[in-house]
Amino acid sequence: MTAISPEPAGARARQTYYWQVRNARTRALAAQCAEQTWRIQPRHPGGVYSDVGHELDPPEHHTPTVLYRSSPDPRGGKEFRGACLSCDWEGAVHRGFGFGDADDVAIEDAHDHAFPDWRSLPTTAEIKDQRGIYRNPYKWDQLASRYPAGWAQNGAPLLVWSRNRYHRHDPPCQARPRYELRIRKSPVPQSRQPAKQEALF
Repeated sequence: MTAISPEPAGARARQTYYWQVRNARTRALAAQCAEQTWRIQPRHPGGVYSDVGHELDPPEHHTPTVLYRSSPDPRGGKEFRGACLSCDWEGAVHRGFGFGDADDVAIEDAHDHAFPDWRSLPTTAEIKDQRGIYRNPYKWDQLASRYPAGWAQNGAPLLVWSRNRYHRHDPPCQARPRYELRIRKSPVPQSRQPAKQEALF
């Protein structure tokens, strides 16, 4: 019987290994279950096809991403964990079904690693057109000037207020070059609510 080799650590190595298992290049890999092999979640940084390794060098700075796999638990679901494209760091495993619960926690874990204290970054109002702030260089420069030195250039997240608790964090894309993390907007304090009409007379 062929021994099953252990999975490597680190997002980039796991992504390469997943495609090697998926393509079953050797008998040992063919014995593995691709769906239960950790790999980078689609649409997240580093989630490209490669079974011969990544051609590009790792980023010079910590870069968050998310790993996932089908849960080996017979009840089903998926497992998610934050990871980094620059080093072998991986976060705790969170179980869920991928509807903005466990995967959002994994995204936050990855940002805790790459950008400690990211929760103190400036926030912006919810954007209907997600590319809006990047289309206006003045608005983005104004917001980015309040980030710690080097963070905006290294892909620190954009924090966006959201009144809807079902809004999920969004991974980067061509139009949005960084994670967009949804932060629950607290209700307007009682003292700041508009006065009732009868109180004005």
